[in-house]
Amino acid sequence: MIVSDQVNRLLEFRSNKYPITSFYMKLGPGDRENYKYKIAVKNLMKEQREVLSKTELNKGLLESVESDFKRVAEYFENTSNIAACRGIAIFSCSGEKFWEVFKLPLVYRDRLAVGSSPNTRQILRINDEYGDIAVILIDRKKAKLYRISLNKAEEILGYLYPEYVRITRFQAQEGSFKQRVAPSAGGGNVSQGYGEYGFQRMIENEMHQHFKYVSGKLFDYYKNYRFDWLIIGGAEQFLSDFSNHLHTYLAEINLGTIVVDIVTTKPDELVEQSLDLLEVMRNRREDRLVREFEEKLGSRFAINGIEPTLRALMRGQVRILLVEDGFSNRGFKCPETGFLVLEEREGICPEGVKPLPVLDIVDEVIEEALGQKSEVVIVTNQEGIKKIDGIGAILRFKS
Repeated sequence: MIVSDQVNRLLEFRSNKYPITSFYMKLGPGDRENYKYKIAVKNLMKEQREVLSKTELNKGLLESVESDFKRVAEYFENTSNIAACRGIAIFSCSGEKFWEVFKLPLVYRDRLAVGSSPNTRQILRINDEYGDIAVILIDRKKAKLYRISLNKAEEILGYLYPEYVRITRFQAQEGSFKQRVAPSAGGGNVSQGYGEYGFQRMIENEMHQHFKYVSGKLFDYYKNYRFDWLIIGGAEQFLSDFSNHLHTYLAEINLGTIVVDIVTTKPDELVEQSLDLLEVMRNRREDRLVREFEEKLGSRFAINGIEPTLRALMRGQVRILLVEDGFSNRGFKCPETGFLVLEEREGICPEGVKPLPVLDIVDEVIEEALGQKSEVVIVTNQEGIKKIDGIGAILRFKS
């Protein structure tokens, strides 16, 4: 993903008067079935209204928040607003007329938060995790380069092999055959006896010269405008041939291929197929990390369950946080130090005061982990879920 001016505006925004609403919603295929996300939006807003009713916010501040909620709910009524993404992040402050929407390749968990600053940790970590993505579309004669941003696919460059000047007409022997050869192939005219076999070989050679030219230009672009992942798209018969021309550096970051029509494919379709490849990559990484988690439990380089995970997180031990999809738990947060605890009693906080209840301590755990630069993995695979007691962690050092 590309950190754009839009992200910078979000990071710079502050309000000295009005609360800021931060909203994250998962929009994977399962979340879209029967419009499940609409129910999730309503439930999050209902929970947050209950919390706000217990605060001391004045009428003007509450009206600003309610305007935020209304605009967010209306946004999800239009399905075109949520096309070509697997998650949405919205940041709103109606009192300051601030509104920013980001389409994302994933969202860790649905969340609605109201506070004095935007809740940006998820969006920044997603940007870091998925990096910058380039998509090269290739056919026999031309190529297009796209960059996938947080919101869209944008065509950056187009390539056409400059020596592609072939003019052809081939018929059977009783007919005629004319060929003007590209300079790289020797130039001149091909004799009539050259035959169909030689003619086809010449076409194939010209195609590979084109692939070589495009791969060279692509590597030049990579050196000047680095990206983290490459996706190759086009007709199926060209994909493996072009892959063979890639520079080693590009081959190592090749995420995979997508079959598309280079002429008719739309940007949203390109984003969707790219997101499918990212989902495959995410699932493989999830499986690998669950195996690592299981292996390290015995050596005390991993812990299982919410209580030991909380202790490790507060000590800064957590390298990778693993959370069962949908897991939630009640809990409390110390008002001054931000320590997360499971009990509400005097003296449990380092500052010696009583902790405050939070809607879901798992959301707070994820936020704290992101703040500590820990990797967060939401475990969705059923076999993986069986191995985790709701939440667990791979540690930086032994427990």
